[in-house]
Amino acid sequence: MFIKPCHGLITSLYDMHRKHPITGKILPHWGVDYGNHADNSIPAAAQGVVRFIGRGHKTAGNFIVIKHPNGWETAYLHLAAITVIVGQSVEQGQKIGVKGMTGGATGIHLHFEVSTGTWPGDYKNNVNPVLYIDDPDVRELQSNLNKLGYKLVVDGKYGEATMNAVINYQDRRNLLADGVPGLVTVASIKKDLPNYIAKEEPIMPEPNANVVSPSHKEAWEWAKEQGYLNGERPKDPLTREQFATVLKRMHDKLAE
Repeated sequence: MFIKPCHGLITSLYDMHRKHPITGKILPHWGVDYGNHADNSIPAAAQGVVRFIGRGHKTAGNFIVIKHPNGWETAYLHLAAITVIVGQSVEQGQKIGVKGMTGGATGIHLHFEVSTGTWPGDYKNNVNPVLYIDDPDVRELQSNLNKLGYKLVVDGKYGEATMNAVINYQDRRNLLADGVPGLVTVASIKKDLPNYIAKEEPIMPEPNANVVSPSHKEAWEWAKEQGYLNGERPKDPLTREQFATVLKRMHDKLAE
């Protein structure tokens, strides 16, 4: 439904028990934060009309509220610049502003909120934005975690399963296990990938039915069923020498 409203990694999650980075108090965090990036332009997450623009708010800083055709609204907070006006129609992906740190902020970021009704409306209609965004960075994260042995659906949505996988990874690597896929966690995962790939044996190409004997083809299928060739092995993969032995044993078995 929505595209990601900016570049950058998630730095803070939608969380009803978040410790505020400035006050230190436990307060609800009604949206998701995306950190600083080389390109801090902000596109509209979906088609709509700019309903409200705020400037200089004590906590929200400069912000934009867009009303969408289905009645939902999105809010973009802490902006350094606003490039639209109230009443303006915007297309999905159209630039509406620039990420900043106006209002209550400790660094350049975008605080993004999604409401199923009027925003803020006492936040009663707010939903977790990351469940409605196909985030390319989250897709890459999910794919990389799968390479490290996790079994996630690669859909770009930062749901419970992905968050729990991140927490598990952070805990195993003695990182802050907060479920936030920030710079430190993402860098650590990428650093682990070469170690994982280096452990993998090159997999032999699929047999050619016109060349390989039926007994060899059956041995290949047996090895697949054992989990040696599908990338989700229950144990260390067979070496080429071990696989040759499998073929020989299967051939001898069929000859009996």
